[in-house]
Amino acid sequence: MACVERAGGGGAVWTELSRWANTTAGRRLAKTLLAAALFGVGLKLWARRRRHQRRQRWSQAGKDVVVLHQFERGTNMPNLSPFALKLETFLRMANIQYVVDTEEPQGVRGKCPWITINGEELSDSELIMDYLTKHFNNPIPEQLTPAQHGLGRAVQVMLDEHAITVVGYKRYVIDDMSYITDCFSKTYRNYIRVLRPLIISTVKKILHVMGIGRFSEEEAFFFLYRELRALEDVMGDKPFLLTDAPSTYDAAVFAELTQVLLGCAPEVERYVRENHAVLVGYHERMKAKYWPDWQQCRAE
Repeated sequence: MACVERAGGGGAVWTELSRWANTTAGRRLAKTLLAAALFGVGLKLWARRRRHQRRQRWSQAGKDVVVLHQFERGTNMPNLSPFALKLETFLRMANIQYVVDTEEPQGVRGKCPWITINGEELSDSELIMDYLTKHFNNPIPEQLTPAQHGLGRAVQVMLDEHAITVVGYKRYVIDDMSYITDCFSKTYRNYIRVLRPLIISTVKKILHVMGIGRFSEEEAFFFLYRELRALEDVMGDKPFLLTDAPSTYDAAVFAELTQVLLGCAPEVERYVRENHAVLVGYHERMKAKYWPDWQQCRAE
């Protein structure tokens, strides 16, 4: 009997809805919902078509030519993403032909950078570098011992996974984007003017979860400056990180140092230049060797 009553109640509701749907207000709502649905479908089809057109264009880059998808150039460095700068530096070190695309900076898995090569799409700078190293048969000549490889990996993780969080904390939370905003291209600055509170809030939550966002500025920079000292100790009097010749790990070291020197804050750059002449000399050496067009690769 209870089931019958519920069914009867449901039928009554359905009857009432049907009656309301035949009213002027109901028909107007139905038309609005239909228009919204059609607009959504049209938008998806348009986006799919644009994406297909882009892929057709990227496929014309040529065999074994890397299409590097990344954020637009920064005003004071080629890229404000250390991972994009690391990958582009690697491509230059390996003499791999590439072209830059900034139309779709976040593609596969929503990550930047990512690449297209020979119709394949790959994401994550480390996975990409590993793939390209195998595909092009070790394009950066390295004669490293297992111990040197281990040391290089440890240094890279120290910078990629820890030091950069302090840089991000300074950029987006401590300084409220007051310095870094002008380092973005004009296009991105326009977006930042609107989304700045949301960006800062989002980064703040992420860094709080990671732990670094719970510290004071002085405490956070204790970690960064300790790691810079460790990096300098590892480098010693060598021209590059591990030996007299550059290795894949140098791409990451150079990219992270660039963020510290040029993309953090003037007082941080001043500290590094006054206390870490070895690192400053290394950065200038890498820039001269692999980025002779540094000025041309910056946004206006």
